[in-house]
Amino acid sequence: MNHSYDALAATVGTLLRTALRDGIASAQGAVIDKHTTVAGDVVTDTDFAVQDRLQTVLVDLLPESEFIGEENFTAPETLDDKPYWIVDPLDGTLNFACDLPFFGSSVALLVGGTPVVGVVYDYGNDTIYSAALGHGAQANGTPFTWDGTMAARAPVGISSGYLAHCAPDDAQSGAANVVGARYRIFGSQAVQLCWAAMGRLKMNINYEAKLWDDAAGWLICKEAGAGYAALGSDPLFPLTRGSAALAGDNLLSVSGSPDLVTSYRDHRSKGR
Repeated sequence: MNHSYDALAATVGTLLRTALRDGIASAQGAVIDKHTTVAGDVVTDTDFAVQDRLQTVLVDLLPESEFIGEENFTAPETLDDKPYWIVDPLDGTLNFACDLPFFGSSVALLVGGTPVVGVVYDYGNDTIYSAALGHGAQANGTPFTWDGTMAARAPVGISSGYLAHCAPDDAQSGAANVVGARYRIFGSQAVQLCWAAMGRLKMNINYEAKLWDDAAGWLICKEAGAGYAALGSDPLFPLTRGSAALAGDNLLSVSGSPDLVTSYRDHRSKGR
């Protein structure tokens, strides 16, 4: 490749901010129900506009690369030796459609089935989170690591799907007993992973997260020193033929405090 991973992350970060903001300014149209099993699962013209722009620019940036986006996703049978872009053009579409400023955009570059560059743009805070394999994590160009002191007093971010798919006793007491914190639902998995990587969230638990939601955040958590586990697809990386994640299945991902991620994973394993 002609780019070092850290320089590539910076380039992609600028692209994400521009593409999402331009897409919001220019794309008009109705909010469309995806008709999935997830309540409020919608898509807008902005999702498609941003994805189209990212596909054009990212593949041009690395002509040897392939592109996998959330919209019109088709699961590849396997990954070859080419680099792959994994993209969620608008994460938190329902928030966006309701004019709630908690959404973002996410790009990961996979080489050999493992993320080597991860970038998430947090629209509400105008923050670009990025990581390059072996080069640490950054927020708007400033390096950061997981802050255990902040995490100790932080809440736990969860998805609505997590509460809908687990037993009431587990949702209300099991996880709470393990992590010892209040719940918060924000609605943008990619952004919440970055908050967990920083320590703004003690943990982040998401039942229905997909590969495109977590690929960039996985690397950002790893490079920041935060914990991460995909309980529905373990190990998540490297992606291999027949991988549940590559097929678009739910990941059931937990991230944040390294000790609590381990404890929560053990808690769920014992409860099965």
